[in-house]
Amino acid sequence: MAWVYQVEELPTGSGKLWALKELRPQTQDQAEQAVARGLFEQEARLLRDLDHTNIPKIASFFELDGRAYLVMEFIWGESLEKRLTSTNAPLLETDVLKWAVQLCDALHYLHTRKPPIIFRDMKPSNVMVTNTGLVKLIDFGIARTYKMGKKRDTVAMGSENYAAPEQWGKGQTDARSDVYGLGATMYHLLANMAPTPAFLPSEPLPLANYNGAVSKKTVAIIEKAMDRDRKKRFQSAAEMRAALVAALPGPYVAPAEVVAVHTPPPAVPRPAERPARRAPVQVAPAQRAPVPVAAVPVVTAVSYTHLTLPTKRIV
Repeated sequence: MAWVYQVEELPTGSGKLWALKELRPQTQDQAEQAVARGLFEQEARLLRDLDHTNIPKIASFFELDGRAYLVMEFIWGESLEKRLTSTNAPLLETDVLKWAVQLCDALHYLHTRKPPIIFRDMKPSNVMVTNTGLVKLIDFGIARTYKMGKKRDTVAMGSENYAAPEQWGKGQTDARSDVYGLGATMYHLLANMAPTPAFLPSEPLPLANYNGAVSKKTVAIIEKAMDRDRKKRFQSAAEMRAALVAALPGPYVAPAEVVAVHTPPPAVPRPAERPARRAPVQVAPAQRAPVPVAAVPVVTAVSYTHLTLPTKRIV
């Protein structure tokens, strides 16, 4: 398990905010701790070399007092899981389509690295969305590089409602495994119900059973993406992206990116000193209204050579 904090870069007042991810294994078993540490370090290695609008940028990876830390881009927004929970209803189809287009862009970028990177953990809780509609793919803990000629993954990992059949030991994951995960994520967002796990014999109930307002084009895209036979799915994220753009009611416009910067409140000027009086004069004291001071979020300064443990936990 990892905790995430909001921190401010030194010197204090620079305004640049970062997300500080701290590894905190919830077990005393040394073998399990080693696995958690390995996944955490793997995430740092993968993110270090990536540069894409829909993937958080990494600033540093370090250890302090036996704990591992990852300094990443701070994202102003919430996860799609939280958005779904707060809405407590299916999300708007147009919004889901636009988010999915961006996720296809991120997946295509990952899949075209050398070697390809397979995310393997697409789900609503691993997608952040900002108030401008920009999405960020987070938590690369179980991502892996594709190994040519290998029959199956060394370790089967994934989230049960979103993982493709091949992630349960039936084959090596590839780009089509992430396509399945994206389809399952869209299903959940539009149905407000997670799909049936792929390792069960029963197929997920038709999306129309939960949300009859979803267009036939979108339903067809999700069904194709979630086909249990990967040869029948979209064969790439780029192919799925083209279908998503065609299903939109209008032209697709990419959202703007916002940099996380903390702006301190303006300084409150001191009241001017009164000039000395030549003769004592009895004057009733002026009634001054209290000057309101803007609340400042509690953050902790951090640099890459010195760390003060943060006080504001986000996740």
